[in-house]
Amino acid sequence: MNRQMWVEKYRPKNAAEVMGNEEAKVSFIKWLKKKHKQKAVLLFGPAGVGKTALVHAAARDFNYKVIEMNASDTRTTKTIMEIAGPAVSTSSLDVYFLSIKGSLLLFDEVDGIFGREDRGGVGAIVKIISESQIPIVLTANDPDIQKLRPIIEVCDLIKFREVRPPLIVALLQKICRLENISAEKEALETIVQNSQGDVRSAINDLQTVCEGKRILRKEDVLSIPARNRGLDIRETLRGVFSAASPREARKILNESLIDYDTLLLAIHDNLPLRYSDPENLAAAYDVLSRADVFRGRIGTEEWRLLSYVFDLLAQSTTIAPAAFHPFNIIFPPTKFSLLKRTATERSLLESICAKIGEKCHVSKRSANLEFIPFLKVILKKESDQASKIAAWLRLDEESSNYLKKVD
Repeated sequence: MNRQMWVEKYRPKNAAEVMGNEEAKVSFIKWLKKKHKQKAVLLFGPAGVGKTALVHAAARDFNYKVIEMNASDTRTTKTIMEIAGPAVSTSSLDVYFLSIKGSLLLFDEVDGIFGREDRGGVGAIVKIISESQIPIVLTANDPDIQKLRPIIEVCDLIKFREVRPPLIVALLQKICRLENISAEKEALETIVQNSQGDVRSAINDLQTVCEGKRILRKEDVLSIPARNRGLDIRETLRGVFSAASPREARKILNESLIDYDTLLLAIHDNLPLRYSDPENLAAAYDVLSRADVFRGRIGTEEWRLLSYVFDLLAQSTTIAPAAFHPFNIIFPPTKFSLLKRTATERSLLESICAKIGEKCHVSKRSANLEFIPFLKVILKKESDQASKIAAWLRLDEESSNYLKKVD
C-alpha cells in the first residue's frame, strides 16, 4: 500500500481547479464571503461531482481551517455534539497562532444520517447550526429525504450536477501526461462513460487500469463494467466474495450503500465461509486487520484514507478467486446480534455501577473494574454481611442474582 491514490494526488488545490458546476462554485464562494442570510449551506447533487473537493479548495483560498465530520458515520446526538459542539461555540486559537481566518465545519454525506443508529442526529445538527459562530457546510447526494427537512429549512441550498464528459476526459488526459502514460482518447472516453459523471470514480478507474502500464489502449478498459449505484448489503457481499480480482471487488464496494464499519464487520464474519484453506483464511484476516487499522486512523477527520480501507477490503475478499464456492451469507454481523442479546445485561451492569459510584464516590468505570470483582465474591457467600452490603448499595434481587451468576 505504498502507492498514492490519484484522487488525493490530483485533488484541486483551489476553487478554480474544481471542474464543472461553475454556477454552483460562484454561489458557494459568494456564500463563503458572507453574502448570505443563513449560517449554513447545503451542497447537494450526485456523488463524485466535486462538492467536498470545492469545500476544501475554497477554504484553502479563503484561509479557513476545515473541521470535517462524516455525518453518515457519526449519527447520534451525543457524538455529534461532542465533536462539533466545541468547534462552533468557541473561537479557535489557530486564528491567533496560525494566522487563519477561522474554522469551517463540514458535515459530509448528511443524507446518510438515517438508519437504526440515528438517535436525534438531525436535531443535533439543527441545534449546532442555530448556535454556530463559524460557517457550516453540509453535503448530500439526495436532499429530498423527508427527515432532512429540518436541516434544509435552516440552510441555503446549492445544487450540483453531473460533470460533462468532455471535462472529465480532459482531466484524465492531464493526469496521464503527468504520470507519463500515453493513453488513447477512446480508452479515456470509455472510462468516463462508465463512470456516469462521477469524477472520483473515473480517476480511480484510470489508476486501476494504468497500473504497471505506460500505454493505455481501448482494449485495456473493456473489462470495466458500467456503474450501477445502490447495492444493498447482501448484493455487496455476494459481489465482493465472488469477484475475480481486487479491482472488481473494489468497484462493487464503491457502489454499495452500506456504511464502512458494517462492511468491515460483515466481511470479517463471512471470511471463514469464503476460505476453507487455513493459509488463505489467515492471509485474508491479515489484510482485513490492516483495513481496520486504516479505519481507526480515519477517526472523524482523515477521510482521505478511506480509499485505502476499500482497497484492503477488496484484497481480503479476493485472496484466492479460483477457489470461490457459493455459500450462505451471514448478516447482520454477529457483533450486532451479540450487542442486542446482551443489551439487558449491559444496562443492568451499568445501573449497578452507578449505585456503587454514588455510594463510594467513584466513576462507573472504576466501580466496574475495582469494586465489582470483590462484590461478586462477597454476594456469592450469601452471608449476613453480604445482605447488609447489598442493602447499603440498594441492590435489588435482580442485581444481586446477576452478580452471583457472573463469573
